[in-house]
Amino acid sequence: MANRSDFQAVLLVGALTLLVGGAGLYLGFNTNRAPRAKGGTAVPRVPDIGPIVYEMRSVRSDPDRVRFEWRDVDGATRYRVTVLSAADESLFTSPEITTTNWTIPSHLRSGLAPRTVYHWKVTVLGPGETVKASEPSAFATQ
Repeated sequence: MANRSDFQAVLLVGALTLLVGGAGLYLGFNTNRAPRAKGGTAVPRVPDIGPIVYEMRSVRSDPDRVRFEWRDVDGATRYRVTVLSAADESLFTSPEITTTNWTIPSHLRSGLAPRTVYHWKVTVLGPGETVKASEPSAFATQ
């Protein structure tokens, strides 16, 4: 037979479950719920454009910061990131970098429209100016 403390523990766990679920806290599960920007408007979903050659991904560390990451490419000495419009027109290009990530600086990021899908690609530069460019990947602003 259950005692009073067991009953209270079950009620507490149930209440916390409802609170977390009702608040819509994201716990790492897939959800159809679109993230919301300030003001309650939905952030557009980034289209799935297929497999990415350099394992590229964009990471939003906060609403006003977009960081691009990709895997290290054999023979690469430096990289260049190009941000493109949804129609794949070049908007701006990073300086040549030696790391496998780049964060859009605020002076360039301010020119991007909110709640918009953009594309980006990474160009791999090797010795003797060997150049390989990835296919575009996508990201969305908040």
